[in-house]
Amino acid sequence: MNAGTLSARKIFESDRQYQVPLFQRPYVWKRELQWEPLWEDIRALAERILCKQEAKPHFLGAIVLDQIMVPTGNIEKRLVIDGQQRLTTLQLFLEAFCDLCANEGAEKYHKALLKLTRNDDPMSEDADEQFKIWPTNVDQDHFRRALTAGSPEELRKEYAAASDADVVGHPVADGYLFFHRSIHDWLTAMEHQFDARLDALYVAMRDYIRMVVIDLEDSDDPQMIFETLNARGTPLLPSDLVKNYLFHKAKMERDKLETLYSKYWNSFDARPDYWRQELGRGHAKRARIDIFILHYLTAKKSDEVPVGHLYNEFRNYAENSTQLAARDHLASLHQYADVYRSFDSAAKNTRTWLFFQRLQAMDIMSAYPFLLELFVQLKEDQAEVLRVLEDLESFLVRRMVCQLSTRGYNRLFVELLDVLNGPESEKVSLRVRNHLMSFEGEDKRWPKDGEFRRAWLATPVYRVLMRQRVRMLLEALERQLHTGKTEKLEFGEKLTIEHLMPVGWMAHWPLPDGVDQVERRDQRERAIHTIGNLTLLTKKLNPSVSNGAWPGKSKEIHKYSLLKLNLELSELALWDEEAIRRRGEALFQAAVDLWPR
Repeated sequence: MNAGTLSARKIFESDRQYQVPLFQRPYVWKRELQWEPLWEDIRALAERILCKQEAKPHFLGAIVLDQIMVPTGNIEKRLVIDGQQRLTTLQLFLEAFCDLCANEGAEKYHKALLKLTRNDDPMSEDADEQFKIWPTNVDQDHFRRALTAGSPEELRKEYAAASDADVVGHPVADGYLFFHRSIHDWLTAMEHQFDARLDALYVAMRDYIRMVVIDLEDSDDPQMIFETLNARGTPLLPSDLVKNYLFHKAKMERDKLETLYSKYWNSFDARPDYWRQELGRGHAKRARIDIFILHYLTAKKSDEVPVGHLYNEFRNYAENSTQLAARDHLASLHQYADVYRSFDSAAKNTRTWLFFQRLQAMDIMSAYPFLLELFVQLKEDQAEVLRVLEDLESFLVRRMVCQLSTRGYNRLFVELLDVLNGPESEKVSLRVRNHLMSFEGEDKRWPKDGEFRRAWLATPVYRVLMRQRVRMLLEALERQLHTGKTEKLEFGEKLTIEHLMPVGWMAHWPLPDGVDQVERRDQRERAIHTIGNLTLLTKKLNPSVSNGAWPGKSKEIHKYSLLKLNLELSELALWDEEAIRRRGEALFQAAVDLWPR
Protein backbone atom coordinates (compact mmCIF):
# COMPACT_ATOMS: atom_id res chain seq x y z
CA MET A 1 0.00 0.00 0.00
CA ASN A 2 0.96 3.64 -0.44
CA ALA A 3 0.32 6.08 2.40
CA GLY A 4 0.68 9.84 2.66
CA THR A 5 -0.66 12.86 4.51
CA LEU A 6 -2.81 15.04 2.27
CA SER A 7 -4.75 18.27 2.77
CA ALA A 8 -8.39 18.65 1.80
CA ARG A 9 -7.25 20.53 -1.31
CA LYS A 10 -4.98 17.66 -2.40
CA ILE A 11 -7.71 15.09 -1.78
CA PHE A 12 -10.47 16.93 -3.64
CA GLU A 13 -8.89 19.22 -6.27
CA SER A 14 -8.37 16.53 -8.95
CA ASP A 15 -11.23 15.24 -11.07
CA ARG A 16 -11.76 12.02 -9.14
CA GLN A 17 -14.76 10.34 -7.56
CA TYR A 18 -14.56 8.48 -4.26
CA GLN A 19 -17.20 5.76 -4.32
CA VAL A 20 -18.58 4.18 -1.16
CA PRO A 21 -19.35 0.47 -1.71
CA LEU A 22 -23.03 -0.43 -1.49
CA PHE A 23 -22.25 -2.91 1.29
CA GLN A 24 -20.95 -0.28 3.70
CA ARG A 25 -23.18 1.26 6.34
CA PRO A 26 -25.12 4.47 5.64
CA TYR A 27 -24.01 7.91 6.75
CA VAL A 28 -24.45 8.02 10.54
CA TRP A 29 -22.47 10.97 11.90
CA LYS A 30 -24.40 13.28 14.23
CA ARG A 31 -24.30 16.83 15.54
CA GLU A 32 -23.14 16.35 19.13
CA LEU A 33 -20.62 13.58 18.55
CA GLN A 34 -19.03 14.60 15.24
CA TRP A 35 -20.27 17.78 13.51
CA GLU A 36 -19.88 20.14 16.45
CA PRO A 37 -16.37 18.93 17.39
CA LEU A 38 -15.29 19.18 13.73
CA TRP A 39 -16.70 22.70 13.39
CA GLU A 40 -14.99 23.79 16.61
CA ASP A 41 -11.67 22.47 15.29
CA ILE A 42 -12.06 24.29 11.96
CA ARG A 43 -13.29 27.50 13.63
CA ALA A 44 -10.32 27.48 16.03
CA LEU A 45 -7.92 27.11 13.11
CA ALA A 46 -9.59 29.95 11.22
CA GLU A 47 -9.43 32.24 14.24
CA ARG A 48 -5.70 31.60 14.69
CA ILE A 49 -5.14 32.38 11.01
CA LEU A 50 -7.33 35.48 11.38
CA CYS A 51 -5.19 36.68 14.30
CA LYS A 52 -1.99 35.82 12.38
CA GLN A 53 -1.01 33.24 15.00
CA GLU A 54 0.73 29.95 14.27
CA ALA A 55 -1.81 27.35 13.10
CA LYS A 56 -0.93 23.69 13.15
CA PRO A 57 -2.61 21.20 10.80
CA HIS A 58 -5.61 19.34 12.21
CA PHE A 59 -5.65 15.59 11.46
CA LEU A 60 -9.01 13.91 10.90
CA GLY A 61 -7.62 10.38 10.81
CA ALA A 62 -7.13 7.92 7.96
CA ILE A 63 -9.00 6.99 4.84
CA VAL A 64 -8.35 3.76 2.96
CA LEU A 65 -8.90 3.63 -0.80
CA ASP A 66 -8.90 0.74 -3.24
CA GLN A 67 -8.30 0.90 -6.96
CA ILE A 68 -11.19 0.77 -9.43
CA MET A 69 -10.39 -0.10 -13.02
CA VAL A 70 -12.18 2.30 -15.39
CA PRO A 71 -12.04 2.49 -19.20
CA THR A 72 -9.47 4.84 -20.69
CA GLY A 73 -10.81 8.38 -20.87
CA ASN A 74 -13.30 7.93 -18.00
CA ILE A 75 -13.07 9.89 -14.79
CA GLU A 76 -10.68 8.41 -12.22
CA LYS A 77 -12.37 6.58 -9.33
CA ARG A 78 -11.43 5.12 -5.94
CA LEU A 79 -13.36 2.71 -3.71
CA VAL A 80 -13.63 3.95 -0.11
CA ILE A 81 -12.77 0.99 2.12
CA ASP A 82 -12.69 3.10 5.28
CA GLY A 83 -13.29 6.80 5.99
CA GLN A 84 -16.55 7.42 4.15
CA GLN A 85 -18.04 9.26 7.16
CA ARG A 86 -15.14 11.76 7.15
CA LEU A 87 -15.14 12.29 3.40
CA THR A 88 -18.91 12.74 3.23
CA THR A 89 -18.86 15.21 6.15
CA LEU A 90 -16.11 17.29 4.55
CA GLN A 91 -18.12 17.47 1.34
CA LEU A 92 -21.20 18.63 3.26
CA PHE A 93 -19.09 21.33 4.93
CA LEU A 94 -17.51 22.44 1.64
CA GLU A 95 -20.89 22.49 -0.14
CA ALA A 96 -22.49 24.57 2.61
CA PHE A 97 -19.53 26.98 2.50
CA CYS A 98 -19.67 27.10 -1.31
CA ASP A 99 -23.42 27.86 -1.39
CA LEU A 100 -23.05 30.53 1.26
CA CYS A 101 -20.30 32.24 -0.75
CA ALA A 102 -22.51 32.19 -3.86
CA ASN A 103 -25.43 33.73 -1.96
CA GLU A 104 -23.18 36.40 -0.38
CA GLY A 105 -21.65 37.40 -3.70
CA ALA A 106 -18.16 36.10 -2.80
CA GLU A 107 -17.66 34.83 -6.33
CA LYS A 108 -13.94 33.95 -6.29
CA TYR A 109 -14.39 31.83 -3.13
CA HIS A 110 -17.47 30.22 -4.64
CA LYS A 111 -15.49 29.20 -7.73
CA ALA A 112 -12.55 27.98 -5.64
CA LEU A 113 -14.79 25.86 -3.41
CA LEU A 114 -16.67 24.54 -6.41
CA LYS A 115 -13.39 22.95 -7.58
CA LEU A 116 -13.35 21.00 -4.26
CA THR A 117 -16.97 19.79 -4.51
CA ARG A 118 -17.40 19.12 -8.25
CA ASN A 119 -15.62 17.16 -10.92
CA ASP A 120 -15.49 18.96 -14.26
CA ASP A 121 -15.02 16.38 -16.98
CA PRO A 122 -16.73 17.43 -20.23
CA MET A 123 -16.51 13.85 -21.50
CA SER A 124 -18.56 12.39 -18.64
CA GLU A 125 -22.04 11.21 -19.59
CA ASP A 126 -23.16 10.38 -16.03
CA ALA A 127 -24.55 13.41 -14.19
CA ASP A 128 -23.65 11.91 -10.81
CA GLU A 129 -19.96 11.74 -11.73
CA GLN A 130 -19.80 15.47 -10.98
CA PHE A 131 -19.76 14.68 -7.24
CA LYS A 132 -16.43 14.08 -5.52
CA ILE A 133 -18.06 11.56 -3.18
CA TRP A 134 -20.71 9.10 -4.25
CA PRO A 135 -22.24 7.48 -1.15
CA THR A 136 -23.78 4.08 -0.61
CA ASN A 137 -27.12 3.37 -2.30
CA VAL A 138 -29.41 4.30 0.56
CA ASP A 139 -27.86 7.80 0.89
CA GLN A 140 -27.48 8.72 -2.78
CA ASP A 141 -30.77 10.57 -3.23
CA HIS A 142 -30.27 12.56 0.00
CA PHE A 143 -26.69 13.44 -0.96
CA ARG A 144 -27.77 14.59 -4.42
CA ARG A 145 -30.47 16.80 -2.86
CA ALA A 146 -28.07 18.37 -0.36
CA LEU A 147 -25.41 19.16 -2.95
CA THR A 148 -27.77 20.58 -5.58
CA ALA A 149 -30.28 22.53 -3.47
CA GLY A 150 -28.11 25.66 -3.45
CA SER A 151 -29.36 26.97 -0.12
CA PRO A 152 -30.91 25.79 3.16
CA GLU A 153 -34.25 27.28 2.09
CA GLU A 154 -34.42 25.15 -1.05
CA LEU A 155 -33.24 22.04 0.79
CA ARG A 156 -36.00 22.43 3.38
CA LYS A 157 -38.52 22.63 0.54
CA GLU A 158 -37.15 19.34 -0.80
CA TYR A 159 -38.13 17.70 2.48
CA ALA A 160 -41.35 19.69 2.95
CA ALA A 161 -39.91 21.03 6.22
CA ALA A 162 -40.67 24.29 8.01
CA SER A 163 -38.85 27.34 6.60
CA ASP A 164 -36.79 27.70 9.78
CA ALA A 165 -36.23 24.00 10.53
CA ASP A 166 -32.81 23.05 11.89
CA VAL A 167 -33.28 19.42 10.82
CA VAL A 168 -35.28 17.69 8.12
CA GLY A 169 -34.90 14.08 9.24
CA HIS A 170 -31.90 12.70 7.38
CA PRO A 171 -28.29 13.01 8.60
CA VAL A 172 -26.89 14.02 5.19
CA ALA A 173 -29.29 16.94 4.80
CA ASP A 174 -29.14 17.78 8.51
CA GLY A 175 -25.33 17.92 8.34
CA TYR A 176 -25.48 20.42 5.48
CA LEU A 177 -27.94 22.60 7.43
CA PHE A 178 -25.78 22.48 10.55
CA PHE A 179 -22.61 23.55 8.75
CA HIS A 180 -24.37 26.27 6.73
CA ARG A 181 -25.83 27.80 9.88
CA SER A 182 -22.53 27.52 11.82
CA ILE A 183 -20.47 29.07 9.03
CA HIS A 184 -23.00 31.85 8.47
CA ASP A 185 -23.19 32.76 12.17
CA TRP A 186 -19.40 32.90 12.50
CA LEU A 187 -18.80 34.91 9.31
CA THR A 188 -21.44 37.49 10.21
CA ALA A 189 -20.63 37.76 13.92
CA MET A 190 -18.52 40.85 13.18
CA GLU A 191 -19.65 42.57 10.02
CA HIS A 192 -16.45 44.55 9.53
CA GLN A 193 -14.45 41.30 9.59
CA PHE A 194 -16.58 39.41 7.06
CA ASP A 195 -14.02 39.36 4.23
CA ALA A 196 -11.09 38.55 6.53
CA ARG A 197 -13.04 35.77 8.22
CA LEU A 198 -14.09 34.38 4.85
CA ASP A 199 -10.48 34.14 3.71
CA ALA A 200 -9.28 32.65 7.02
CA LEU A 201 -11.97 29.97 6.97
CA TYR A 202 -11.21 29.07 3.35
CA VAL A 203 -7.47 28.74 4.06
CA ALA A 204 -8.09 26.73 7.25
CA MET A 205 -10.36 24.30 5.42
CA ARG A 206 -8.26 24.01 2.28
CA ASP A 207 -4.78 23.66 3.74
CA TYR A 208 -4.96 22.79 7.43
CA ILE A 209 -7.49 19.93 7.51
CA ARG A 210 -5.50 16.82 6.70
CA MET A 211 -5.92 13.07 6.53
CA VAL A 212 -3.67 10.08 6.12
CA VAL A 213 -4.61 8.60 2.76
CA ILE A 214 -3.83 4.91 2.27
CA ASP A 215 -4.02 3.65 -1.31
CA LEU A 216 -4.21 -0.13 -1.52
CA GLU A 217 -2.45 -2.14 -4.19
CA ASP A 218 -3.58 -5.35 -5.88
CA SER A 219 -1.86 -7.56 -3.32
CA ASP A 220 -3.57 -5.90 -0.31
CA ASP A 221 -6.64 -7.49 1.29
CA PRO A 222 -9.26 -4.72 1.70
CA GLN A 223 -11.52 -6.84 3.92
CA MET A 224 -8.74 -7.58 6.41
CA ILE A 225 -7.77 -3.89 6.54
CA PHE A 226 -11.41 -2.85 6.95
CA GLU A 227 -11.80 -5.15 9.96
CA THR A 228 -8.56 -4.26 11.73
CA LEU A 229 -8.56 -0.47 11.35
CA ASN A 230 -9.50 1.27 14.58
CA ALA A 231 -11.30 4.16 12.93
CA ARG A 232 -12.05 7.40 14.74
CA GLY A 233 -15.72 8.42 14.75
CA THR A 234 -18.84 6.33 15.18
CA PRO A 235 -17.76 2.72 15.94
CA LEU A 236 -18.75 0.10 13.44
CA LEU A 237 -21.56 -2.16 14.54
CA PRO A 238 -20.94 -5.91 14.38
CA SER A 239 -23.68 -5.97 11.73
CA ASP A 240 -21.65 -3.48 9.63
CA LEU A 241 -18.76 -5.94 9.69
CA VAL A 242 -21.09 -8.84 8.83
CA LYS A 243 -22.47 -6.88 5.89
CA ASN A 244 -19.03 -5.96 4.61
CA TYR A 245 -17.79 -9.53 5.03
CA LEU A 246 -20.71 -11.07 3.10
CA PHE A 247 -20.51 -8.64 0.20
CA HIS A 248 -16.75 -8.99 0.02
CA LYS A 249 -17.29 -12.76 -0.09
CA ALA A 250 -19.92 -12.29 -2.82
CA LYS A 251 -17.47 -10.16 -4.79
CA MET A 252 -14.86 -12.91 -4.59
CA GLU A 253 -17.53 -15.36 -5.79
CA ARG A 254 -18.20 -13.02 -8.73
CA ASP A 255 -21.85 -12.56 -7.80
CA LYS A 256 -23.87 -9.48 -8.79
CA LEU A 257 -23.50 -7.13 -5.81
CA GLU A 258 -26.15 -4.61 -6.87
CA THR A 259 -28.73 -7.37 -7.29
CA LEU A 260 -27.84 -8.98 -3.96
CA TYR A 261 -27.99 -5.65 -2.15
CA SER A 262 -31.32 -4.65 -3.66
CA LYS A 263 -32.90 -8.02 -2.97
CA TYR A 264 -31.51 -8.96 0.43
CA TRP A 265 -29.91 -6.05 2.31
CA ASN A 266 -31.52 -2.79 1.22
CA SER A 267 -34.39 -3.32 3.66
CA PHE A 268 -31.91 -3.06 6.58
CA ASP A 269 -30.41 0.21 5.35
CA ALA A 270 -33.70 1.73 4.25
CA ARG A 271 -35.09 1.63 7.81
CA PRO A 272 -32.31 2.92 10.10
CA ASP A 273 -34.98 4.22 12.49
CA TYR A 274 -35.93 0.59 13.14
CA TRP A 275 -32.83 -1.52 12.59
CA ARG A 276 -30.25 0.84 14.12
CA GLN A 277 -32.43 1.86 17.06
CA GLU A 278 -30.69 1.02 20.33
CA LEU A 279 -32.51 -1.33 22.69
CA GLY A 280 -31.71 -2.30 26.27
CA ARG A 281 -30.17 -0.38 29.11
CA GLY A 282 -26.64 0.64 30.11
CA HIS A 283 -23.87 -1.67 28.93
CA ALA A 284 -26.45 -4.05 27.43
CA LYS A 285 -27.72 -1.38 24.99
CA ARG A 286 -27.30 -2.50 21.37
CA ALA A 287 -28.64 -1.73 17.92
CA ARG A 288 -31.66 -3.81 16.99
CA ILE A 289 -29.90 -5.23 13.91
CA ASP A 290 -27.09 -6.59 16.11
CA ILE A 291 -29.63 -8.13 18.48
CA PHE A 292 -31.39 -9.71 15.51
CA ILE A 293 -28.15 -11.20 14.12
CA LEU A 294 -27.33 -12.54 17.60
CA HIS A 295 -30.71 -14.33 17.73
CA TYR A 296 -30.36 -15.49 14.13
CA LEU A 297 -26.91 -16.96 14.71
CA THR A 298 -28.04 -18.69 17.91
CA ALA A 299 -30.92 -20.25 15.97
CA LYS A 300 -28.65 -21.40 13.15
CA LYS A 301 -25.96 -22.85 15.41
CA SER A 302 -28.35 -24.22 18.06
CA ASP A 303 -25.84 -22.91 20.56
CA GLU A 304 -25.34 -19.83 22.72
CA VAL A 305 -23.38 -17.02 21.04
CA PRO A 306 -21.32 -14.58 23.16
CA VAL A 307 -22.61 -11.13 22.28
CA GLY A 308 -19.15 -9.56 22.61
CA HIS A 309 -17.83 -11.73 19.79
CA LEU A 310 -20.79 -11.54 17.42
CA TYR A 311 -18.90 -10.72 14.24
CA ASN A 312 -16.17 -13.32 14.78
CA GLU A 313 -18.81 -15.94 15.59
CA PHE A 314 -20.72 -15.10 12.40
CA ARG A 315 -17.60 -15.21 10.25
CA ASN A 316 -16.58 -18.56 11.72
CA TYR A 317 -20.09 -19.90 11.13
CA ALA A 318 -20.07 -18.71 7.51
CA GLU A 319 -16.59 -20.07 6.81
CA ASN A 320 -17.52 -23.44 8.30
CA SER A 321 -20.66 -23.58 6.14
CA THR A 322 -18.63 -24.45 3.09
CA GLN A 323 -21.68 -25.52 1.09
CA LEU A 324 -23.25 -22.05 1.37
CA ALA A 325 -22.31 -19.05 -0.78
CA ALA A 326 -22.61 -15.43 0.35
CA ARG A 327 -25.89 -15.27 -1.57
CA ASP A 328 -27.29 -18.09 0.61
CA HIS A 329 -26.35 -16.32 3.85
CA LEU A 330 -27.83 -13.02 2.65
CA ALA A 331 -31.07 -14.71 1.56
CA SER A 332 -31.35 -16.48 4.91
CA LEU A 333 -30.74 -13.27 6.89
CA HIS A 334 -33.38 -11.53 4.81
CA GLN A 335 -35.91 -14.32 5.41
CA TYR A 336 -35.38 -14.36 9.17
CA ALA A 337 -35.38 -10.55 9.34
CA ASP A 338 -38.87 -10.49 7.82
CA VAL A 339 -40.01 -12.91 10.50
CA TYR A 340 -38.30 -10.86 13.23
CA ARG A 341 -40.05 -7.69 12.06
CA SER A 342 -43.39 -9.53 12.03
CA PHE A 343 -43.04 -9.95 15.81
CA ASP A 344 -43.26 -6.16 16.15
CA SER A 345 -45.91 -5.67 13.47
CA ALA A 346 -48.44 -8.40 14.33
CA ALA A 347 -52.04 -7.22 13.95
CA LYS A 348 -53.23 -5.60 17.16
CA ASN A 349 -55.24 -7.75 19.60
CA THR A 350 -54.47 -11.00 17.76
CA ARG A 351 -53.19 -13.87 19.90
CA THR A 352 -49.71 -13.46 18.36
CA TRP A 353 -49.70 -9.74 19.19
CA LEU A 354 -50.74 -10.44 22.78
CA PHE A 355 -48.00 -13.04 23.17
CA PHE A 356 -45.26 -10.63 22.09
CA GLN A 357 -46.69 -7.80 24.20
CA ARG A 358 -46.55 -10.07 27.25
CA LEU A 359 -43.13 -11.45 26.35
CA GLN A 360 -41.83 -7.88 26.11
CA ALA A 361 -43.31 -7.04 29.51
CA MET A 362 -41.54 -10.07 30.99
CA ASP A 363 -38.33 -9.09 29.13
CA ILE A 364 -37.54 -12.66 28.04
CA MET A 365 -35.41 -11.93 24.96
CA SER A 366 -33.64 -15.30 25.17
CA ALA A 367 -36.77 -16.85 23.61
CA TYR A 368 -36.24 -15.08 20.29
CA PRO A 369 -33.86 -17.57 18.59
CA PHE A 370 -36.38 -20.36 19.21
CA LEU A 371 -39.30 -18.17 18.10
CA LEU A 372 -37.50 -17.19 14.88
CA GLU A 373 -36.91 -20.84 14.00
CA LEU A 374 -40.45 -21.80 15.02
CA PHE A 375 -42.06 -19.19 12.76
CA VAL A 376 -39.76 -20.04 9.84
CA GLN A 377 -40.33 -23.79 10.07
CA LEU A 378 -44.10 -23.59 10.68
CA LYS A 379 -44.94 -20.65 8.42
CA GLU A 380 -47.65 -22.76 6.76
CA ASP A 381 -49.24 -23.92 10.03
CA GLN A 382 -50.20 -20.89 12.12
CA ALA A 383 -52.53 -22.93 14.32
CA GLU A 384 -49.60 -25.06 15.42
CA VAL A 385 -47.52 -21.94 16.07
CA LEU A 386 -50.27 -20.55 18.31
CA ARG A 387 -50.40 -23.75 20.34
CA VAL A 388 -46.67 -23.42 21.04
CA LEU A 389 -47.01 -19.72 21.93
CA GLU A 390 -49.82 -20.44 24.39
CA ASP A 391 -47.77 -23.12 26.15
CA LEU A 392 -44.68 -20.90 26.27
CA GLU A 393 -46.67 -18.02 27.70
CA SER A 394 -48.16 -20.25 30.39
CA PHE A 395 -44.71 -21.63 31.23
CA LEU A 396 -43.16 -18.16 31.55
CA VAL A 397 -46.05 -16.46 33.38
CA ARG A 398 -46.41 -19.25 35.94
CA ARG A 399 -42.67 -19.21 36.63
CA MET A 400 -42.73 -15.41 36.97
CA VAL A 401 -45.59 -15.46 39.49
CA CYS A 402 -43.87 -18.28 41.41
CA GLN A 403 -40.66 -16.22 41.41
CA LEU A 404 -38.57 -18.96 39.80
CA SER A 405 -35.19 -18.08 38.34
CA THR A 406 -34.70 -16.99 34.72
CA ARG A 407 -30.97 -17.79 34.72
CA GLY A 408 -31.33 -21.01 32.76
CA TYR A 409 -33.51 -19.58 29.98
CA ASN A 410 -30.69 -19.14 27.44
CA ARG A 411 -29.87 -22.83 27.66
CA LEU A 412 -33.54 -23.86 27.78
CA PHE A 413 -34.41 -22.16 24.51
CA VAL A 414 -31.32 -23.58 22.82
CA GLU A 415 -32.60 -27.03 23.88
CA LEU A 416 -36.00 -26.20 22.39
CA LEU A 417 -34.29 -25.49 19.06
CA ASP A 418 -33.25 -29.14 18.99
CA VAL A 419 -36.80 -30.16 19.93
CA LEU A 420 -38.06 -28.41 16.78
CA ASN A 421 -36.06 -30.86 14.70
CA GLY A 422 -37.52 -33.98 16.31
CA PRO A 423 -39.47 -36.82 14.63
CA GLU A 424 -41.99 -35.59 12.05
CA SER A 425 -44.52 -38.19 13.24
CA GLU A 426 -45.16 -36.05 16.33
CA LYS A 427 -46.53 -32.51 16.15
CA VAL A 428 -44.10 -29.74 17.10
CA SER A 429 -46.47 -28.35 19.73
CA LEU A 430 -46.67 -31.73 21.43
CA ARG A 431 -42.89 -32.16 21.38
CA VAL A 432 -42.40 -28.70 22.90
CA ARG A 433 -45.09 -29.27 25.53
CA ASN A 434 -43.70 -32.63 26.58
CA HIS A 435 -40.21 -31.14 26.83
CA LEU A 436 -41.39 -28.29 29.03
CA MET A 437 -43.35 -30.70 31.26
CA SER A 438 -40.39 -33.01 31.68
CA PHE A 439 -38.45 -30.66 33.97
CA GLU A 440 -38.53 -30.94 37.76
CA GLY A 441 -35.84 -28.57 39.08
CA GLU A 442 -36.38 -24.96 40.06
CA ASP A 443 -34.41 -23.64 37.07
CA LYS A 444 -36.77 -25.15 34.46
CA ARG A 445 -39.95 -26.62 35.91
CA TRP A 446 -43.40 -25.61 34.67
CA PRO A 447 -45.34 -24.97 37.92
CA LYS A 448 -48.39 -27.14 38.43
CA ASP A 449 -51.73 -25.69 39.50
CA GLY A 450 -51.11 -26.20 43.23
CA GLU A 451 -47.82 -24.31 43.24
CA PHE A 452 -49.24 -21.64 40.91
CA ARG A 453 -52.28 -21.12 43.21
CA ARG A 454 -50.20 -20.79 46.37
CA ALA A 455 -47.96 -18.19 44.74
CA TRP A 456 -50.91 -16.40 43.14
CA LEU A 457 -52.68 -15.91 46.49
CA ALA A 458 -49.63 -15.21 48.65
CA THR A 459 -46.98 -13.48 46.52
CA PRO A 460 -46.86 -9.68 47.02
CA VAL A 461 -46.60 -9.20 43.25
CA TYR A 462 -46.72 -5.41 43.49
CA ARG A 463 -43.50 -5.47 45.49
CA VAL A 464 -41.61 -8.30 43.82
CA LEU A 465 -42.50 -7.71 40.15
CA MET A 466 -41.79 -4.71 37.94
CA ARG A 467 -44.85 -2.51 37.38
CA GLN A 468 -45.05 -3.37 33.68
CA ARG A 469 -45.36 -7.06 34.59
CA VAL A 470 -48.07 -6.47 37.18
CA ARG A 471 -49.97 -4.37 34.63
CA MET A 472 -49.52 -7.14 32.07
CA LEU A 473 -51.10 -9.67 34.47
CA LEU A 474 -54.07 -7.42 35.21
CA GLU A 475 -54.67 -6.51 31.56
CA ALA A 476 -54.48 -10.21 30.60
CA LEU A 477 -57.03 -11.06 33.30
CA GLU A 478 -59.34 -8.29 32.09
CA ARG A 479 -59.25 -9.73 28.57
CA GLN A 480 -59.85 -13.24 29.91
CA LEU A 481 -62.93 -12.14 31.87
CA HIS A 482 -64.61 -10.94 28.69
CA THR A 483 -66.97 -13.39 26.98
CA GLY A 484 -68.73 -13.50 23.63
CA LYS A 485 -71.56 -11.52 25.20
CA THR A 486 -69.27 -8.74 26.43
CA GLU A 487 -68.33 -5.63 24.48
CA LYS A 488 -64.71 -5.63 23.42
CA LEU A 489 -62.70 -3.14 25.45
CA GLU A 490 -59.57 -1.48 24.05
CA PHE A 491 -56.75 -0.42 26.37
CA GLY A 492 -56.48 2.91 24.60
CA GLU A 493 -54.55 4.50 27.45
CA LYS A 494 -52.08 3.33 30.04
CA LEU A 495 -54.20 2.43 33.03
CA THR A 496 -52.54 2.71 36.42
CA ILE A 497 -52.33 0.03 39.07
CA GLU A 498 -54.46 0.73 42.13
CA HIS A 499 -54.56 -0.96 45.54
CA LEU A 500 -58.21 -1.47 46.46
CA MET A 501 -57.23 -1.45 50.12
CA PRO A 502 -54.66 1.35 50.09
CA VAL A 503 -51.09 1.07 51.25
CA GLY A 504 -51.87 3.94 53.60
CA TRP A 505 -54.89 2.15 55.10
CA MET A 506 -54.53 3.36 58.68
CA ALA A 507 -56.58 6.57 58.25
CA HIS A 508 -59.82 5.10 56.89
CA TRP A 509 -59.48 1.32 57.25
CA PRO A 510 -59.32 0.51 60.98
CA LEU A 511 -58.64 -3.04 62.13
CA PRO A 512 -61.71 -4.80 63.59
CA ASP A 513 -62.17 -4.93 67.35
CA GLY A 514 -61.65 -8.12 69.32
CA VAL A 515 -58.73 -9.48 67.26
CA ASP A 516 -55.01 -9.71 67.87
CA GLN A 517 -54.00 -6.32 66.49
CA VAL A 518 -50.37 -7.23 65.79
CA GLU A 519 -51.24 -10.47 63.99
CA ARG A 520 -54.06 -8.84 62.00
CA ARG A 521 -51.82 -5.93 61.02
CA ASP A 522 -49.19 -8.38 59.67
CA GLN A 523 -51.91 -10.29 57.82
CA ARG A 524 -53.18 -7.09 56.23
CA GLU A 525 -49.70 -5.91 55.20
CA ARG A 526 -49.11 -9.26 53.48
CA ALA A 527 -52.46 -9.14 51.65
CA ILE A 528 -52.26 -5.56 50.41
CA HIS A 529 -49.74 -6.23 47.61
CA THR A 530 -51.24 -9.55 46.39
CA ILE A 531 -53.10 -9.80 43.10
CA GLY A 532 -56.50 -10.00 44.82
CA ASN A 533 -56.12 -6.41 46.05
CA LEU A 534 -54.94 -4.90 42.77
CA THR A 535 -56.90 -3.44 39.88
CA LEU A 536 -56.58 -0.97 37.02
CA LEU A 537 -57.99 2.56 36.92
CA THR A 538 -57.53 5.63 34.73
CA LYS A 539 -54.88 8.14 35.75
CA LYS A 540 -57.58 10.68 36.64
CA LEU A 541 -59.75 8.30 38.68
CA ASN A 542 -56.92 6.68 40.60
CA PRO A 543 -55.78 9.65 42.75
CA SER A 544 -59.35 10.74 43.43
CA VAL A 545 -60.20 7.45 45.18
CA SER A 546 -56.76 6.22 46.24
CA ASN A 547 -56.82 6.41 50.07
CA GLY A 548 -60.53 6.92 50.59
CA ALA A 549 -62.79 4.68 52.71
CA TRP A 550 -64.35 1.67 50.98
CA PRO A 551 -67.99 2.85 50.59
CA GLY A 552 -67.01 6.01 48.72
CA LYS A 553 -64.20 4.34 46.81
CA SER A 554 -66.32 1.43 45.55
CA LYS A 555 -69.09 3.85 44.55
CA GLU A 556 -66.70 5.96 42.44
CA ILE A 557 -65.13 2.89 40.81
CA HIS A 558 -68.59 1.55 39.93
CA LYS A 559 -69.60 4.95 38.53
CA TYR A 560 -66.62 5.44 36.22
CA SER A 561 -64.86 2.11 35.56
CA LEU A 562 -65.94 -0.13 32.70
CA LEU A 563 -63.54 -2.97 33.47
CA LYS A 564 -64.79 -6.47 34.26
CA LEU A 565 -62.09 -6.56 36.92
CA ASN A 566 -64.10 -3.95 38.86
CA LEU A 567 -67.65 -4.94 37.97
CA GLU A 568 -68.62 -6.74 41.19
CA LEU A 569 -66.72 -4.57 43.66
CA SER A 570 -69.69 -2.27 44.35
CA GLU A 571 -71.73 -5.25 45.61
CA LEU A 572 -69.36 -5.72 48.55
CA ALA A 573 -70.16 -3.75 51.70
CA LEU A 574 -66.80 -4.60 53.23
CA TRP A 575 -63.33 -4.87 51.75
CA ASP A 576 -60.95 -6.74 54.04
CA GLU A 577 -58.39 -9.54 54.01
CA GLU A 578 -61.07 -12.18 53.40
CA ALA A 579 -62.50 -10.22 50.45
CA ILE A 580 -59.00 -9.92 49.01
CA ARG A 581 -58.51 -13.69 49.33
CA ARG A 582 -61.87 -14.45 47.67
CA ARG A 583 -61.15 -12.09 44.76
CA GLY A 584 -57.68 -13.65 44.42
CA GLU A 585 -59.31 -17.10 44.15
CA ALA A 586 -61.75 -15.85 41.50
CA LEU A 587 -58.96 -14.26 39.48
CA PHE A 588 -56.91 -17.44 39.83
CA GLN A 589 -59.65 -19.39 38.03
CA ALA A 590 -59.37 -16.93 35.15
CA ALA A 591 -55.57 -17.25 35.24
CA VAL A 592 -55.71 -21.07 35.09
CA ASP A 593 -58.05 -20.88 32.10
CA LEU A 594 -55.75 -18.39 30.39
CA TRP A 595 -52.47 -20.09 31.31
CA PRO A 596 -53.21 -23.82 31.63
CA ARG A 597 -50.58 -26.48 32.16
